[in-house]
Amino acid sequence: MPNSTIYVYDADTGKIKYTVDQMSHTQINRFRENGETFFVGPAGSKISGTFVKMDANTGTPMGITPLEQMTFVNLNKHVVVANGTDEAVISGLRNGMRVDVNHEHSYIVDEDSGNSLELSCNNFSYIPEQNQMTVYLKSYGCYDSMLKINFVEED
Repeated sequence: MPNSTIYVYDADTGKIKYTVDQMSHTQINRFRENGETFFVGPAGSKISGTFVKMDANTGTPMGITPLEQMTFVNLNKHVVVANGTDEAVISGLRNGMRVDVNHEHSYIVDEDSGNSLELSCNNFSYIPEQNQMTVYLKSYGCYDSMLKINFVEED
């Protein structure tokens, strides 16, 4: 344990918050008592842009890995006609991913919600900022992502 470090991380995202070098068993016990999520690993791992990788079967922390881009998420179009029938579809959403629409509605992707989100609009506003929708995505082990969809008036 002399060359080990405590990596304290966010349980929802896996992102490392901070590290404690020259750790002791007393420190580990305090982290457990306080309910902190942590991983004890080799000293010297880069913490910026990394996360604590989990074993898919057991959920046990297994190492420090670079964060991924959300290249698995697709948006079919960035501009939608505000007529109630045209829609943008975000697909490739993973179970456990947090989806937040305009900071007004959010949910966690699961079996019931499905792996896609359809967005449409019934009315066009002459206040420009009301004609844009922003979808914020957070997923374990990934950089946060933001998708913007513009709504335009029907010709």
